[in-house]
Amino acid sequence: MIKSLAGATIVVPDLDAAIAAYRDWLGYQPSPVGSFDAAEADAWKAPTAAGARMSTLNPESGEARFLRLVEGRPDPAFRPMAALGWNAVEIIVQDVEALATRLSRPGSPFAIIGAPAVLDFDFTDKIKAMQVAGPGGEVLYLTEVAEPVPGFDLPEAKSFVGQPFIMVMGSRDIEAAARPYVERGRALSPIFEARIDVLSEAHGIDSLHRHRLATVAFDEASLIEIDAFPSTAIDRPASSIGLPSGIAIAHFHGTAAAGAERFVGGAGEWIELRP
Repeated sequence: MIKSLAGATIVVPDLDAAIAAYRDWLGYQPSPVGSFDAAEADAWKAPTAAGARMSTLNPESGEARFLRLVEGRPDPAFRPMAALGWNAVEIIVQDVEALATRLSRPGSPFAIIGAPAVLDFDFTDKIKAMQVAGPGGEVLYLTEVAEPVPGFDLPEAKSFVGQPFIMVMGSRDIEAAARPYVERGRALSPIFEARIDVLSEAHGIDSLHRHRLATVAFDEASLIEIDAFPSTAIDRPASSIGLPSGIAIAHFHGTAAAGAERFVGGAGEWIELRP
């Protein structure tokens, strides 16, 4: 049984610069720099990841959900929203317009690729989000929820930039991509359609196009969003340390037979299920 989102691992080319970016611009608090565990690298069949420099960061609120930054070079073919697998981490924020103003300042390490806008959902107009690309080409959806949305368990931002709550996946087949999560006790929502401007722009699709997507809900206000990616999407290339480029791993709490369970999902996404 998968219970709730724990965090995400992101490959970044310069760990010190990435730590400073998340700390100084988003308020995330880093742990001391350590190294990627050899046993975990072996479990992922990525031996070159062993010993890679890394740090785990938590939101200023002190909440437990984390972003783990690991130093490695992305593949030259990697670019935001162009590959299957984990494409974005969605983070709850208190004031997306104010955050956009902050991230627009000179020297910002986060490139705004989608300005703040009310999301194109038929069922609510209370969610406003922006999209940015971070130091490793990772995409963050920075999302403000004005009021509760019926049918969705969404978190409250307890600091200016709060905790991650959604992992966004690109897939060729939504139902197939959802299967590992359905088999582990979760249900796939009905498929619906919405504009996803950053996805359309990445693939040269008309901005009015409505993409197919669905969600898988977990405990503690966490979800996976599964987007149907266009045929131009590529398989996610590996980084220089063998982990996927960009957002490499999603971590979930759940019931594992012994210790952590690690597997690759239907869209090529890497998942760790931890007790």
